[in-house]
Amino acid sequence: MSAQGNQPAPTTGPGRAPRGSACLNCRRRKFKCDGARPICGPCIRTHREYDCEYTDGPTRSPTQLLEDNIARLEARIYELEHPESVAPSVTLHDPHTATAPPNTPIQLTPIASSSAGAAGSSAPSASYLMPQASLVTALDATSEPSPDVVQMLVGFFLPHANQVGFFLHHGRFREHALVPAADTRQARLSPALLNAVYLWGVHFSGNASMIAHEPVFLQRAVQAVSSALVRVPPYNIIYSIQAEVLLAHYFFAANRSLEGRYHSNAAVALSLSCRLNKLRSSNNMPNPPGVLNVDLAPPADALEEGERINAFWCVFILDKSWSVRAGSPSHFNGSPGAQVDIPWPLQIEDYAQRGIPPTLRSSLTMQTFLSGVSPELTQGMSPMALRAKASALFERASRRASQWTPAMAYVEQFAAELFVLENVIQQFVDALPPLHGAPDPDTARDRLITHTFALVASMQVHSTLRQGQNGAPGRDLDAARRAVAAIDSVNLAGIGYVDPIMAVLWTAVSRVLIGEIVRLRMIWTSASLLADQAAAGAHQQQHVEADHDGLIAALQKILTAMTTFAHTSPLMALQAATVRQELEGSAR
Repeated sequence: MSAQGNQPAPTTGPGRAPRGSACLNCRRRKFKCDGARPICGPCIRTHREYDCEYTDGPTRSPTQLLEDNIARLEARIYELEHPESVAPSVTLHDPHTATAPPNTPIQLTPIASSSAGAAGSSAPSASYLMPQASLVTALDATSEPSPDVVQMLVGFFLPHANQVGFFLHHGRFREHALVPAADTRQARLSPALLNAVYLWGVHFSGNASMIAHEPVFLQRAVQAVSSALVRVPPYNIIYSIQAEVLLAHYFFAANRSLEGRYHSNAAVALSLSCRLNKLRSSNNMPNPPGVLNVDLAPPADALEEGERINAFWCVFILDKSWSVRAGSPSHFNGSPGAQVDIPWPLQIEDYAQRGIPPTLRSSLTMQTFLSGVSPELTQGMSPMALRAKASALFERASRRASQWTPAMAYVEQFAAELFVLENVIQQFVDALPPLHGAPDPDTARDRLITHTFALVASMQVHSTLRQGQNGAPGRDLDAARRAVAAIDSVNLAGIGYVDPIMAVLWTAVSRVLIGEIVRLRMIWTSASLLADQAAAGAHQQQHVEADHDGLIAALQKILTAMTTFAHTSPLMALQAATVRQELEGSAR
């Protein structure tokens, strides 16, 4: 035997992979990977099997390929945001011409989908239920669904559509979607949109036999979206945006944030490409020659214009909400090409009933609101407009909180900006419709989400001010308690499904409560030492104990709410488990 063969293998510690050979998930989370293949031990123990990928093979991993695609999309978005300073790398074409473009429009590479989302929780209406045996026979995810199955899936989807970013008119969409001929149906709505709706319909069905088909429906939806824009002539770009928004919501809910970010960025890029942010702008200056060449045909009617306006705001809300979770900047923070000049959204039925005055023009819609100029605080009061404002406040407060450091320059200026932001938040919260007395569960759910967004924004601002010793103590805790109290105003059992961004918001609230619990336990220990020395010490101990018990009860309310929706969203289930672990850790 050769001398080389007698040499011992290099030691890496018990159960630890050699340096450089850990899986991607363990590297990101700073876990000690054991290098087991195809799935390592730490990923199995933390239920992250689908994130376990190795990069030491001959080809790039799916995650690396997806990150490459995201980088290309973000570069494209930057070009759209800064048309005056960047030479375009892609020439976009008019989607209403039948000639092939000189360059391929925004390429959306198919994403390999290896897992299904969790089952939906909602109970569909009886008119869409089928006996299980015939359901399994009728549902074939490998081919275009039959008209009966399409009707069933659309029926499962529409009651929850607004919670997953659906901005189209329900009646008009249903009319097109339920056309018996598949070719006519696809020509009117596009396969990308239809397959995204079918996917969510399966997800919301609550039927185990249907949910078994969910991975195939997901694959079909992703492939349809990736090919929608390269078709000649292309499908309606608004429908492509809708499909991207639906898929982004699906992946975020499934705790597949990288894929969610990809489709969210695609929706942003498409929206900026056709200048949805400039609809009805009073300052609609054309872009430099060669930078942008996507012009939407004039809307056929007021309802179609309303769908375009609401399309932009759904993309805006998606971007503002989830950029915080991703730790990436929002794409709508004042860049020239991404300036928001569009009117505030209305409820979709209002466009059909009264439309928008022909002379109405808008400028700096969101920037004016965030600056605290009073007229904008009382304009835009539809549920979608309020959600857009609340998500913008949440994103700005979170971004400011992430920028704070004790050694930062211009601390006084930074604090002054935070006080302005808190003033806007407070005026906004005061103007919100009350949580009590909502006329129906959908309205109650919308109000709960909007109130929670705003209260978490306030919480973030006051936490940051307290770190800089500029804020009143306890204001962040007050906001957290109000967010918990909001839960009591809604019958969660009657909602069925809630936007999974609530998992992120409720986790943020929980962490403020847990931080206060830790502080009280330290005081509790000190009070216990003083209890035998003075009556004041005993009184303090009783007061601290009462506060502590109240905070524990508040946390239990949040955990109960998260548990209610855990089976509808893997992200919600994960965040609930995270809150429990952090609460248990605070007791050590």
